[in-house]
Amino acid sequence: EPFANYDNVINALDRIHGTLNIGWRHVTVSTVGIVPKIYEFADMNSQVTLAVSLHCANDEKRGSLMPVNRRWSVAELIQACRYYVFKTNRRITFEWASIAGENDSKDDAKELAALLRGLKCHVNVIPVNPTAGYPGKASKASAKSFVEDLNELGIPATLRVRRGIDIDGGCGQLTVRMSSELNDVPNSQ
Repeated sequence: EPFANYDNVINALDRIHGTLNIGWRHVTVSTVGIVPKIYEFADMNSQVTLAVSLHCANDEKRGSLMPVNRRWSVAELIQACRYYVFKTNRRITFEWASIAGENDSKDDAKELAALLRGLKCHVNVIPVNPTAGYPGKASKASAKSFVEDLNELGIPATLRVRRGIDIDGGCGQLTVRMSSELNDVPNSQ
């Protein structure tokens, strides 16, 4: 989580821009939604793109998937996102891991559209990656329908391609793999 290491991320962004000469608009910082840091990031008035892992449009569902939601509600998160757009005049990206039968229905699309209405944003819908210990499944067909529903409701959305799943490097997979490997390391004491 970049915003849990905020100062070092900001230093890295400065180096990426200054030393490597990569334009701000070619860089994206992604967060699970650490609300105070979104405000701080917005106040920098940077041209770096902000992506927020949202995945569910209400507290009950999002809280069951993302522990951070127990600290900052969906309403608090969206308020911070609106502030970011107001301060930077930049479009914000929302990441939505499509989980078949859990967050990809027409009703889910309507709830998300109502939440994001009037916000300069784009939703990237990505079928959830297969992850050991997590029963959720992907359905490209339902993810595609979800994107179509959002677009019909006036929310720009794109179906994204999953990457890195063949090497357990997709979102959520690396943490599980590394945790498993660390648990298999014998204690040296």
